[in-house]
Amino acid sequence: MHPRSAWAEGIVSLQAQLRTNTATVGDAVDLIVEVSREGGGDDVPVPLLPDLAALGFTVEGPSTSFRTQTSWVNGRSSSSVRTTYVYYLIPSRPGRFELPIAVKDGAKTVRAPSIPVLEVTGDAAPAAPTKGEANAKPTDARGDVFLWATVDKPSLYVGEQLTYTLEVYERLRFQNIHLRELPGFQDFWSEELPEGRVRNESVSGVGFRVHPGLRRALFPQRSGTLTVTPAQVGVGLRRRISGQPIEVEVLPLPAEGQPPGFSGNNVGEYRISASVDRSKVKVSEPFTLSVTIKGTGNIKVIDPGEWPELVGMRRYDPKVEVQQLKGDVIGGSRRYDFLVIPEAPGELEIPAHTLDFFDPESGTYEKVATEPITITVTGDAADAPAVEAAAPTKAAAQADDDLLLASIYDVGSLPRREVAEPWLTPARWGWGMAGAPAVAALAALGGLLRRRIRGDGAAQARAERAARQRQLIAEAEAGVLSGEGFYPTLAQLLQALAVERAGPEGQGLPREALLKVLIADGVDRADIATLRELLDRSDAARFGAAAGDSKDTRGELLEQALKLVRSSSLSSGRRRG
Repeated sequence: MHPRSAWAEGIVSLQAQLRTNTATVGDAVDLIVEVSREGGGDDVPVPLLPDLAALGFTVEGPSTSFRTQTSWVNGRSSSSVRTTYVYYLIPSRPGRFELPIAVKDGAKTVRAPSIPVLEVTGDAAPAAPTKGEANAKPTDARGDVFLWATVDKPSLYVGEQLTYTLEVYERLRFQNIHLRELPGFQDFWSEELPEGRVRNESVSGVGFRVHPGLRRALFPQRSGTLTVTPAQVGVGLRRRISGQPIEVEVLPLPAEGQPPGFSGNNVGEYRISASVDRSKVKVSEPFTLSVTIKGTGNIKVIDPGEWPELVGMRRYDPKVEVQQLKGDVIGGSRRYDFLVIPEAPGELEIPAHTLDFFDPESGTYEKVATEPITITVTGDAADAPAVEAAAPTKAAAQADDDLLLASIYDVGSLPRREVAEPWLTPARWGWGMAGAPAVAALAALGGLLRRRIRGDGAAQARAERAARQRQLIAEAEAGVLSGEGFYPTLAQLLQALAVERAGPEGQGLPREALLKVLIADGVDRADIATLRELLDRSDAARFGAAAGDSKDTRGELLEQALKLVRSSSLSSGRRRG
């Protein structure tokens, strides 16, 4: 039977009430709704609530309970069904709120006989973002518990550290204050910082205990007005307190004085050094070259730039080690250890390596460099191991000669022995020949299984790369309208495409070196130019003023990127690592 027909049986009634008719902003209030059907049918309709979100309520639940009852009157049975719904309403602003409740019983609307009314007092949680002030303190005692968020500077450059602090002020010694919802750090790189200790503080003459909530070092990834959304804490089980959103102004990196190909990740204050584990080696004897970048800033993403060419030496990809230091300011070191093998004798030089960075304190671009290092290489270039197999040793050559010129024996002096029956009889020969096809078949089957297993592993890797690519494309498409996260996602998509096309040689290379590998591998130069332009425009939008950025511009860039992904020389003939 259709549910609407079932509802038509019996009589539906509705009751709605609040557990309390007064509350304070942030306090949870129970809304209890009972829906009953008397005289037939076992289904009850679901309550229809007003638009509580528009009224400023957060709704949790409902929890439900179900009860049936059957009674007998004059030999006839009568049944009733009742479902109780309990909603938890949390108001975010003061006012008087009427909450009409109804249900639909087929084409009929049943309303609660009385409309619950809730009176809410207190201060509304801030809705509009407040302009960040450097280490601002609260000036009003906002109830017995409130959240306070602050930043250490109201404006900063892209990539510069911003310190965000969230604290809980309370004066009633609550025992169960817990963080329910973290603040939102959209368009920031976030790193945890030490939180500090509980302290006492006076606000407008009222004493409060100040509990550390969290501290974050935030590095803005684009310019413009960025907002940190508010956090929320719970007090006990039934109270919610929200903080205030904060907005900061993020300035683009200056165009004046910016070095060509500058990376927006290099913001802070840095120094660089280089060393070798030994300066005197032989031809083909490996040594370790270490380049270390130290300083303050987001050391995890520092871009060392393109490494200089080494003449007469072969250098392998580095092992990278990062040590991050977390005090009030994020910093640390990033070390690159290269294995280097000299291929020619003489005095060989490791050239100086230059690092460009932007110092937000002075607002200028700075340059630091390593000192050149001289390596003394002894021996001869011929000492380098050849690819071809080495010549036979003297002992091996002598052994070969012995085999060719064996000693001469007198036939008469050789010992005589009776000839034994040979093991390989005609019967055994027949059985062996008959079993040879089976052995060959088993060997072929084993080879097929090995190839299949290897093929499945390769197919799985390709499937994972394809899935990641589809995910990045979907995220980029979602960001076309709003711009949120569009350019970082587009850069990830293009970088992954280039590295996959380059194969193992492209792993860990800076951009220009990666493009050189693609050119050497035969990628069409027009596709290389498009790739470089898209990456440069993504960097300009992320780290610059993003002038002229719009939905249409982002759509055009995504269309060009998708053409590279699907139908260019970058998407065909990919290397397999």
